[in-house]
Amino acid sequence: MSLQSLTPVDVPRPFLDTIASTTQALSVFSLTVQRPFRPQHLVLLVDASRHGVGLHSSDGFIGLRDDPTTAGRTLGHHVVSVASANPLAAGCYVMTVEPDTHASPDDAERWFAMADVCDRAGIVLVDWCVRGFATTDARYVGQGAVWCPRHVAGLG
Repeated sequence: MSLQSLTPVDVPRPFLDTIASTTQALSVFSLTVQRPFRPQHLVLLVDASRHGVGLHSSDGFIGLRDDPTTAGRTLGHHVVSVASANPLAAGCYVMTVEPDTHASPDDAERWFAMADVCDRAGIVLVDWCVRGFATTDARYVGQGAVWCPRHVAGLG
């Protein structure tokens, strides 16, 4: 047993606290991501002041490792459809949970395609995180990493 204390996760409260960073958005996503990990799309909606106003979770249904532009646009249309159901939504954070993946140059293309669709709909894509997880050939099933395609695109 470890004597080291754990730091509690500070999760922003909906409608009250500002979500000022991707780290804070990840703390919200951590409350709803399915475990054990499986393909999933999560959208955290924020208003113009970056207060959380909605959280949507759905099973992963988009082939995100197919053609990167098509995948990014399809995910963007999904995000816009979720945001259009909430009149307070001005922006969003997105998290996708993807099996057997790692950061790649295709992530930049997916980012630009999704950001373009969101921008045309008047929704600010604040950030997008990918949670990769291993399904086979891993020492621990579910092991993986989190990265932001915006950084892969050289934007952050």
